[in-house]
Amino acid sequence: MNRRALCYVLVLAAACKGKQKAKDDAAISAVRAGDAALVAATDAAPLPPDAAPAPGRVEHAVYNLVDNRHAAHRFVDDELVLDASDVGFARYGRFGVPVPRWRYGAIVGGQRAAVADKLAVLEVPLTNRQAKTATQLVARVFGGEKQSLALKVNGRKASKESRAPLAPGWQTIALPIDSGVLMVGENQLVLETSGGKDRVGVAWLRLAEKPAGDTDPRIAAAFVPATDQLALAKNAGLSYFVTVPDGAHLVADVSAGCTIEVRARASDDSFAGGNLVGEAARVDLTAMAGKVVALQLTARECATATITHPRITLHGPAPVVQPPSTPPRYVILWIMDALRADKIPIFTPGARAKTPSFDELAKTSAVFRQYYVQGNESQTSHSSMWSGVYPAVHNVRLAGVGGNWSLPAKLPVIATQLAAHGMVTTAVTGNGFVTPDGGYARGFREFRNMMREKGIINGVIYGQTIVDAALGQLDKHRAEPTYLFFGTIDTHGPWIARKPWIDIYSPGPYDGPFKEFGTAKDLGFRPGEMGCSIIPPKEDIERLRAIYDSAISYQDAQVGRLIAQLKSWGIWDQTMLIITADHGEELFEDRRCGHGGSLRDTLVRVPLLIYDPARFPGGTIVDEGAEGVDLLPTILAAVGAPPVPGVQGHALHPLAQGVGRGWPTPSYASMYEYAHAMRIGRWKARVGKAGVPIVGDMVGDPNEEKDLSAQRPVERRMLTDNLGLFLALRRQWNKSAWGPVTNVTSAGAAALDEASTP
Repeated sequence: MNRRALCYVLVLAAACKGKQKAKDDAAISAVRAGDAALVAATDAAPLPPDAAPAPGRVEHAVYNLVDNRHAAHRFVDDELVLDASDVGFARYGRFGVPVPRWRYGAIVGGQRAAVADKLAVLEVPLTNRQAKTATQLVARVFGGEKQSLALKVNGRKASKESRAPLAPGWQTIALPIDSGVLMVGENQLVLETSGGKDRVGVAWLRLAEKPAGDTDPRIAAAFVPATDQLALAKNAGLSYFVTVPDGAHLVADVSAGCTIEVRARASDDSFAGGNLVGEAARVDLTAMAGKVVALQLTARECATATITHPRITLHGPAPVVQPPSTPPRYVILWIMDALRADKIPIFTPGARAKTPSFDELAKTSAVFRQYYVQGNESQTSHSSMWSGVYPAVHNVRLAGVGGNWSLPAKLPVIATQLAAHGMVTTAVTGNGFVTPDGGYARGFREFRNMMREKGIINGVIYGQTIVDAALGQLDKHRAEPTYLFFGTIDTHGPWIARKPWIDIYSPGPYDGPFKEFGTAKDLGFRPGEMGCSIIPPKEDIERLRAIYDSAISYQDAQVGRLIAQLKSWGIWDQTMLIITADHGEELFEDRRCGHGGSLRDTLVRVPLLIYDPARFPGGTIVDEGAEGVDLLPTILAAVGAPPVPGVQGHALHPLAQGVGRGWPTPSYASMYEYAHAMRIGRWKARVGKAGVPIVGDMVGDPNEEKDLSAQRPVERRMLTDNLGLFLALRRQWNKSAWGPVTNVTSAGAAALDEASTP
């Protein structure tokens, strides 16, 4: 039975009585008999608008369970069922590193399936009961001549009889699992194919207690997207690993005579729940506000329950994006090289550096506190900001295997699009790696790299010099709509102490080697490397950190100078100003300094501030995730230029105006495409070549010193679900159409229904 037939498993209406109930019962029988034609013909209608009473509070939906069906974990009679025909199966595939072991969404023998490598690895979460009672892995597979399939669990054979011979075509096999092999939490399953030339296809798997025959277990928990419904057989259910926002309710209409048991369980064993019964049913989840939970829905009481419009809601009316207003005449993008977000108070309250210009500008701007660039060095991150696509698409990197040294000419970039829209495009930078040879001058009428003019890289050019040059270029073109990019390098090494701030941050006597500079020689920087090899004593480290903070305050003073000049010209109110960075800087938090060496927040979380009051309300603090790929669509939307096909980011003004707020959204970064990181709210996963996630709490442990994978199993699964699905589709993911991976739109869900990987 193919997935399209399964999507029509139960086209049930909420009333569940009379003629409609007869049709629903016929649908169940038809699917179980494999009669797809009868299922497709069954007449189903969504809940009538007046069928449910008005809710007891003004609320809006922030998460739709049907649209996010690819995030759901199925279970039947408390046994885990994996739908391998769904691209969401990638959540179990250990991120496809160092090489992909599965091909998702393939057509095998006329059905959608996952195609397994000779050694195909899965990682699946099990409850205490599931780990104790499962005695076999039942799988629907497509095999060939002289093939067999073996199973290993957690590094050892599942049992002495853990290999099954395969026949050509589709078949159901059972691989026994000895008692004690499975464990509570994450379990590694390895499917090993022997014989034959073709790879085995897998439609579904079930960790079962008893033999279940050929019955497709996915039927017991099915989605009906056309009517925003899901249907659960008795004792079947779904689990979603999500963060519960403050004031969250789970709301749905449940068919008559049925009960949906709701449980929200956290890693600390705290719990909230209740029952959904009847129309306009709800379970209050506010007791779990701020926690990551396994949100489980289980059908009770009736043979088959239909759940219509299942959603999580929050207090208040739905935010609305304001209609387009007058576009900015001037767009300024200022990239401050090697600037960390945790060192600036408006991005991380309590930071030491004094930044009065940032503080004042924030009152009329939107501040994005969880903003990631897509790389940990200049070229990868600039490439994503310029093109709006992830590193897997532009492929610009400075290390690892393969990759480009320059931004591909086929990719549209900000300057080309704004030039085509009739704007003058001009640029000046002190970053020696942002060059015409790298593709970064494409689309600019004028492009000046002041570092290259001096014939050196990583030399000393003060921000005031670059700001003056940038203002001079803007002044020449003030009569025309203008896009100005400029890049300062004050927080990039060699770090230079700036007065008067160094005497504020390091007031005591200091006689070490870093009185005025943090030099490459004294830190052991080698030619061609971005990090140091010498770890100085503690007092020297503190001096270097004070020098870095003094450079932040110096750069802040340049922000004030820029704004004052724009105001004196009378163009400040016609300007969109975006201030951000290309990466951060490690300052010995992990026995390293410089950049390019990890995916810690010190390197990939950088400032993003947008001044454009017509679209970005002043004083707005955005804690949801944003990314470098979002800059291109944000700028194009502001000036009224058409969107660019293939761009993977999305415009940020809806988020600044409240659309999507209240539900955690991810920020993602790549390290040369061999390591990956994703942050969702306070939680973060980093994955290297071994495919083993490191889980960090960015609030409780901002220096990322502890791996909480074992202590926080629910957070780990939430992160790996989202990162795993995203990585499998990172060359295709389109946030404008699909939404973020943590909260997929209906259009995105439909696209995922048909998605496949190479």
